[in-house]
Amino acid sequence: MIEIFKNTDDKLVRIDDYEKDCWINLTHPSGEEINFLINKFDIPRDFLTDPLDIDEVARLEIDDDNYIALSRIPIHDMDEEGSSFTTIPMGIIVIKDSFMLTVASRENDLINDFINERIKKFNPSDRTTSILQIFNRTNQLYIKYLKQLRHKASEIESDILKTLNEKDLVQIFNLHKSLILFTASLNSNNRMIQKLKRSKLFVMNEEQDDILEDITIDIKQAIEMAEIYGNILGEMMRFFSSLISNNLNIVMKFLTAITIIIAIPTLVSSIYGMNVELPFQTSAHAFLITMGISVLAVFLGILIFIYRKWL
Repeated sequence: MIEIFKNTDDKLVRIDDYEKDCWINLTHPSGEEINFLINKFDIPRDFLTDPLDIDEVARLEIDDDNYIALSRIPIHDMDEEGSSFTTIPMGIIVIKDSFMLTVASRENDLINDFINERIKKFNPSDRTTSILQIFNRTNQLYIKYLKQLRHKASEIESDILKTLNEKDLVQIFNLHKSLILFTASLNSNNRMIQKLKRSKLFVMNEEQDDILEDITIDIKQAIEMAEIYGNILGEMMRFFSSLISNNLNIVMKFLTAITIIIAIPTLVSSIYGMNVELPFQTSAHAFLITMGISVLAVFLGILIFIYRKWL
């Protein structure tokens, strides 16, 4: 899908055709749309196709007057099983200093925030500031999702302590996997930002320098948060795994003790079922005596197990 926007009267409006200083947003483009843009604007094909590869890492690539800043952005999905977090590549392409183009494989909160004008003073004609605003909002979303992820982990932790539900353990594992993806993506984005600073592609004023400094600080904060939360979730998984193993050992010990105790009356009855001379066989109370011996043996066995703390 191709969408075209331009800042008019300090408002971001959707337009029907390409104009200088517009913003073209490409979401899950078809092969025909990619070929159309390549032929119309002489865009390198890999600029449009690389952001669609889910495994692409953040980087800066320059081709004559065109360049692409490819970053990884956070994604938060809600489904029947709850929240899930991941990252996808997104390309920010500048073509011959004429317009800006963004490419992503799916809709995302980052682009929607700009389309819905949640980000103030977004003007695609000022490409330097616009790109910095996108990077800045990316870091803000990472921090926001990291806090949501930590809150979700705390809720699952409380549930596990009460029920030790296997489903909750799976959710903890998925959250830990999300944190690993976040950490890798943030580190990749950080390397791309540092390369962008060194490349001198932008001639920045003091305000833009401040934005870039904020981006650097936020991305480092997000990396630290992701690493800390990842370590916490890793320890949590190991703790709950040990707790489950310990509970399993307690259950197995209890069942083994019960099995041994139940075997005592079975042993007595088996002996008295043998076709040989046995004590009390001529007594009128032989059955009651046999049952009494069984009960006494079971009671004695229970006392021994309790004394040994096996029960």
